[in-house]
Amino acid sequence: MKKYLSAAVAASAIFMFGSASQAADALHVKKIAAAPTVDGVAEDVWKGIPALTVKVDRVPEAIVQINKEKQKGKYAKHWSSTDYTAVSEVELKAAYTGDSIFFLARWKDATKDDQHKPWKWEGTKDAGEYKAGKESEDRLAMHFAIKGDFVTCMVDPSDSTADVWQWKAARTNGAGIIHDKTDVYSKTEPKGAFSSHYAVDGTMIYLLRPDDGGIAPYKTNKIDPFVYQGDIVPQYIPFVPDNPDAADVKAKGVWADGYWTLEIGRKLDTGHTDSDTVFDPAKGFGMALAAFDHASDHFHAGSGHIQAVFDK
Repeated sequence: MKKYLSAAVAASAIFMFGSASQAADALHVKKIAAAPTVDGVAEDVWKGIPALTVKVDRVPEAIVQINKEKQKGKYAKHWSSTDYTAVSEVELKAAYTGDSIFFLARWKDATKDDQHKPWKWEGTKDAGEYKAGKESEDRLAMHFAIKGDFVTCMVDPSDSTADVWQWKAARTNGAGIIHDKTDVYSKTEPKGAFSSHYAVDGTMIYLLRPDDGGIAPYKTNKIDPFVYQGDIVPQYIPFVPDNPDAADVKAKGVWADGYWTLEIGRKLDTGHTDSDTVFDPAKGFGMALAAFDHASDHFHAGSGHIQAVFDK
């Protein structure tokens, strides 16, 4: 029996990153003596580390058009948005200690969007109800290969597994961690709950995206929809899961003066090799990133191939 993700989950299930065939930008991961505090504030340790300016581009129009033409049912509506992410570049730095890796990302964003579909009261305080708002949070996603081809996306159909980190301004930032997931792309229909999309050549791509540890780092705020608790109430409550596989990537973002500054930290090797990329300083690694500026999931901006090199 086929199993599909709910419309809400399916909408978040597809990210476009650059093709592996593109020339890779070089990110130098510098060795540091002491770990930075993952708090969204760039302390002095980051000053001596060179930044890579990563260009990000909107989802290719060919992908949008082929999915508008071919997608049916609940998937079709995800391709009708007209609001694209305005972010065009992300400044990225990386560093490591003996056992951990850290990233510092900074990007221009004129608005601080840290609410995601909050409950909004309609009516008087005595008579009314809550309905979900249309706000979308700012986000930054990072993508690392686990096995198979590097950087699988809408453009290039392929079978592969990737480690995906997604920082969310509303749903994860309050907990100080990343929404850590595993992307399993397949050209044949898999077992389990999956979403699907069309690649640029018309090939159907299937995607399984389980949460690491089997749990997301936020829960739905189950309020009484007919009891007034304020004009706006969060729909999602961030928390730190007990399962270490779901909470092993620390992250904190701070918005100020039209920019987001985001710090991320994780062990080089978490021990969860099925769901987490192992960062080996002797080998380096490939990665890509995507930025979301209060945009729907299919209209974010993605980078090309970034090749990270560990400096001694």
